Amino acid sequence: MKYLITGIAGSGKSTVASELQKRGLAAYDVDAGFSYYVNKSSGEKVVRPHNPTLEWYDHHTRVFSENVLQNLFKRHAHETIFICSITSNQSKFYDDFDKIFLLRAPDDTIIDRLQTRTNNHFGKHPVEKQRVLAGHDSFDQELLDIGAIAIDSTRPISVVTDDILEQIK
Repeated sequence: MKYLITGIAGSGKSTVASELQKRGLAAYDVDAGFSYYVNKSSGEKVVRPHNPTLEWYDHHTRVFSENVLQNLFKRHAHETIFICSITSNQSKFYDDFDKIFLLRAPDDTIIDRLQTRTNNHFGKHPVEKQRVLAGHDSFDQELLDIGAIAIDSTRPISVVTDDILEQIK
């Protein structure tokens, strides 16, 4: 069984991936080397600048490494796997997942998490924070419209993870 856990930056994807791993489950945080930025026009892989501008984001996007994702699916073909991610090409893979979970939190929680997290600097830059918040409602609605299961990620991580695991029994 394959499950996607998604949500905007700061919603808790990396923390849930870590908790699932602690419980002995195959869980992958796509931020940990399974995704990269590309030029939207050419598809060419690029390095994200230290201080990206809105203009830079207009021409670049972050994507799943499709080969890595397919290899993970093959490697875990006979066990449950969780992919924790938000990328611009993830909708291409929605049909590959048995269920999709959407981690949800209000903007004030997202802002606090982005400002205080230490494992990832994405979202600390004002341009990134602006982009995250600007797309929050539309992203959540898009996922709900395709049947994603909404998970309140403001609760303790153990409760959030238990909730996800209850949904796959």
